[in-house]
Amino acid sequence: MNALKKLAVAVSLISGSQAGFALTPWTDGAPDLVIYTSGGPALDKAFEKIVTNTLADANSVDVFSDVASTGTIGGRWQSFYFTGKANLGSPLAGKKIILEKRTYGSGGYGVVPLVANDGNGLLLEHLKIESLPATAWDADGATGKRWKKSLSGTNAATYLGKVVSDAGFLALDPVTLLKPATENYPEQVKELISGDFEPDWPQDLSKMPENFTVIGTGGYVYGVEVTEDLYRVLQAAQQKSGTLPSDITIGAYSDAAMPSLNRNFLASILAGKVANWEQIKIVDKLTGTAVPLTDPSILAAAGVSAPPLNQDGITPVGVGRRNKGATSGAVAYARFLGYPGTARSYPPAANTANSEDKTAAPIVKSPTSLGATDFLLIDWQSGTNISTLNPTLTKVWGIAITGGDRDSGASAAGTGGKPWRYIKIDGSAPTIENVAAGNYPFWAEGTVLYPTDKPSDPQWSTKKALLKVFAEDMGSPSLAKTVNTQLTFGFSGIFATTKDPRGFKASVPFDPANPVVALTHNCVGTTTTSAAIVPVADDTATGGLQLQLK
Repeated sequence: MNALKKLAVAVSLISGSQAGFALTPWTDGAPDLVIYTSGGPALDKAFEKIVTNTLADANSVDVFSDVASTGTIGGRWQSFYFTGKANLGSPLAGKKIILEKRTYGSGGYGVVPLVANDGNGLLLEHLKIESLPATAWDADGATGKRWKKSLSGTNAATYLGKVVSDAGFLALDPVTLLKPATENYPEQVKELISGDFEPDWPQDLSKMPENFTVIGTGGYVYGVEVTEDLYRVLQAAQQKSGTLPSDITIGAYSDAAMPSLNRNFLASILAGKVANWEQIKIVDKLTGTAVPLTDPSILAAAGVSAPPLNQDGITPVGVGRRNKGATSGAVAYARFLGYPGTARSYPPAANTANSEDKTAAPIVKSPTSLGATDFLLIDWQSGTNISTLNPTLTKVWGIAITGGDRDSGASAAGTGGKPWRYIKIDGSAPTIENVAAGNYPFWAEGTVLYPTDKPSDPQWSTKKALLKVFAEDMGSPSLAKTVNTQLTFGFSGIFATTKDPRGFKASVPFDPANPVVALTHNCVGTTTTSAAIVPVADDTATGGLQLQLK
């Protein structure tokens, strides 16, 4: 019997050493390596997948997340505590590692705070979990490997510390944001600890310092969302005008059923040149007469009621742009407005003050994250104020720019999910396949950036080794296929490009299991991508091109 017990203990020890175990500061003590990063939320799913699939031993990851006032978990800060995987080699294998990401402030915080002060960086609030006890956290999930805490001004100093970011990550190139005095140049967000803006924010950075490594991470699909009622109205109007088949069921959420808006229309909306929905008219194919989008016949076909009129007796357009320095905003302004790269191009419309919501047309708001964009559209659809951007509880037909990979939970029949829907652009849905075919214009290539050398940090060579693995995995098709979202109209999310030095091959016909695109924004004569440049085919691509001839 004793022999059997000893054998059982030996087996358990062997299996435990192979499987790894989750790490927590209160059990495992201080980490061997801590890396702080900052940037946009578009790559959140990929970030965690890289930790669990590439960097960490199996079952060794504990995830620590903040909770915002909206209830969003990990939307501003997350830390991953894990054991370095054996195949990472020395000096990372077997080390206790914390990799933290800050998305508070969005993509601009992946650039400006890193390259400020001649590349020495600015101190930012980062999530510091190293010395916190178990009692500081609330369990999040049945596995016990996820932890959370609601952060506000009252407890922020306990959980956040001022640290310079080691690296930045964003779903476009950094140079696109370094445009002083434009809507692209990142703006500050207020610190949680002090309630004030972080000091010494530079306003004149226009290029990357020479002592920085910038690694391309493949591409990302962005999207345009509309409130659910507007989605149905667009379907009904396009059926009446003959651009959407009459046998499509209103509300259906498939590729064939999705309404489409063209780039010029979206540019006009973003620039604030369409004030109210009465201005938008369609020509009824049966009668040959022009009717506004708010016409009773369209409303009846859509099965919705018109939003309330404002004090001037019109139905204002709702415009969800983004805060300055947000990657989705910068890419949208480049793709639809040519801003700011084209001389004398139209900028995005200025924000509407909350106090003016009852009289303004259009009503323009700037959510500070992709999640906040969802909340804004929910508020406009439902007359609520989860986003804090709709204090008058106004119902609005709204359009917003956002990321293209988050699954709303809606069915192809149009039931369920959040009360917003994606739309097509120029007849194409926001899918990687449509990007690869050259049909969908709203996308950009991403980057990870970090100082090439940092003499003040004795662990810098070790940090660089991890960041290099992280960045390269972010741009791989094997990673992309594990995080991409299958929506009711196709796959969306991130993808690799044939321009990657590793020579990824595009599949023809397109294969979502090998999401590789043979288009690139690489500038002429450089290896730098720019979202302000029209993408072209990679003439060195292997696998061929699937560009649509239409």
